[in-house]
Amino acid sequence: MLIYLRKMILIALISVVAWNYGTLTTMASVSNDKTVIKLKLDDIQASVNSKSVVLGMAPHLLNNTTMVPLRIVTEALGAEVIWDGNMQSVQLTLASQHIIMKIGSTSAKVNDASINLEQPPVIENDTTLVPIRFIAENFHQSVSFDDQTHEISITNVPAVTTIPDNVKPAAERLEKPTVDNLTNETMIKIPQFADHSKYVFRGAYSEGVVMTTDGKNNLYFLAESSPQDFTIKKMSLSKGNELETELLLTFSKEDFNFKYKDAQGFSQNFRYNEFIPSSLYYDRNSDKIFVMGSDLLQEITVFYQVYPNVKMIAYDRYINLKSKFDFIQPSDDGQTYYISSSFKGSIYTAHEGEALSNHTSVDGIRTHHLTSLMDKGQLYVLDQENKTIQLVTPGVGASSVATLNVGEIKTAIAHEGNFYLVAGNKFYRVDVKGKLEVYANLDEAVFHKGVYNFKTDTFDPTPTPYYYSLPTRPEDVDLERFEPKRIVIGLAPQRFIIDPKGNIIIYDDMYKILRRINVFK
Repeated sequence: MLIYLRKMILIALISVVAWNYGTLTTMASVSNDKTVIKLKLDDIQASVNSKSVVLGMAPHLLNNTTMVPLRIVTEALGAEVIWDGNMQSVQLTLASQHIIMKIGSTSAKVNDASINLEQPPVIENDTTLVPIRFIAENFHQSVSFDDQTHEISITNVPAVTTIPDNVKPAAERLEKPTVDNLTNETMIKIPQFADHSKYVFRGAYSEGVVMTTDGKNNLYFLAESSPQDFTIKKMSLSKGNELETELLLTFSKEDFNFKYKDAQGFSQNFRYNEFIPSSLYYDRNSDKIFVMGSDLLQEITVFYQVYPNVKMIAYDRYINLKSKFDFIQPSDDGQTYYISSSFKGSIYTAHEGEALSNHTSVDGIRTHHLTSLMDKGQLYVLDQENKTIQLVTPGVGASSVATLNVGEIKTAIAHEGNFYLVAGNKFYRVDVKGKLEVYANLDEAVFHKGVYNFKTDTFDPTPTPYYYSLPTRPEDVDLERFEPKRIVIGLAPQRFIIDPKGNIIIYDDMYKILRRINVFK
């Protein structure tokens, strides 16, 4: 009898939460199906997957925060809801994400981590209203707002699935890595990019190579044709083609103009001729290229998508970023971006076309180099100096996943679900759980002579630079200078990439040539 009474009391408590607006039908359960919820400010008409729903209360703004009825969001996404009438709290669960909020409280919990809310949940006319962006982002959903129509869209984008390694065609691994010279000082010149930092330290490298790849045998370089004339150049590494660079785009175009509000709240215009790019990023899931940079005085940092089209993604007007060492990481929804601040030891959340919003602290010392990786909708970062991998929950915090037992990490990248890093003379591959393996040992490498010819699939003799005066005796020729038998890594900020076959493409800053480290046949 006592158990029965307890059950009845619990049912009564749940019912008085008063989500008593119209019944919602045909809602999505937890699955990989795409769910689209459309709401409109001050309008009780809504839709879930294009099916009309009438709300008991219209979404509206409270303290500049969009508040929506909790029930439509949780039922449409298939989240589990537990209401505690005594505590006036609600617990939401979707997949591995757990959120606890209390009516009228600005303190919430996400996966047991405390976080402050700008606007607490409220009950109005027996309807529970919650801050939609907080709920959606912590459930890994995309939220967008149309300024003209006042329409709110909440989208659940299914996770991008990749073919597991164990079902991909097995590539035959070489017993020892081999090294090919892909360019030479007298042949194809790799675009050099000057350091336009406000502060240049004596002894620092004033130029270098900024490059990325699309994973399709194409490389992209930042270039400066003339002072303040910035471009992106493309180079194809496909067999049968002549190795050359071609112009992909120029930054001297009106597409890079936008309006923003400064720190005092005044509207300002940012023009393309103010922008100085500093780093390139490619996102495999969306097949897009992004660029990060700032104005000459470094008073504002801007992030653009530059391929397949140009648009401003986000900006920072508080000088929290040092774009040379920071990353931009699109989330799986394609509208939310995570941007690191190595200077602050934080990761910011950005929404397309907006200023950076809330930030998440990452354990570690400031000015650490962070490399990002999205895996199954979760954000991981590799801290080069701490040699740790951390799982980041945006707006909540970061937790350590693994500590890597390697020497000093010189540089690192992310590629197809793994981190790749250089420590000593070895390249390592490590997954998000910290499983580490030697990918290529340069101490065992075999160096090929000549320059690889992509058109003929052979090696051409290494040409002698025009400025070099040949000695009378052949034995006096500096063969090491033109046939380098080593790779020097770590002299300057340096990026390498993994090509479609799993081999390593790297710019050798000592010899100023592009090289390929063959790991597979």
